[in-house]
Amino acid sequence: MMEWSKTDKEMTTATYESVLKLFNDDGGVPEKGLLLVIDELKKLGKVEREIAPSEVADLSILREAQKEMGIKER
Repeated sequence: MMEWSKTDKEMTTATYESVLKLFNDDGGVPEKGLLLVIDELKKLGKVEREIAPSEVADLSILREAQKEMGIKER
């Protein structure tokens, strides 16, 4: 992550810890949280184009596992 974002260890750690808080306890990723992560990383990478959540994450396996476990997505 440090190499990709071209940030130092302190900034990378802070970014990782803030991103970690966006996940639900069951491992789910709310779309709103994913959009926040995308926006922050776009700023770090100086990317201006719109990026859809489906371009960076395939949550189909998570959804399938949640369904099998009887966990409703949040």
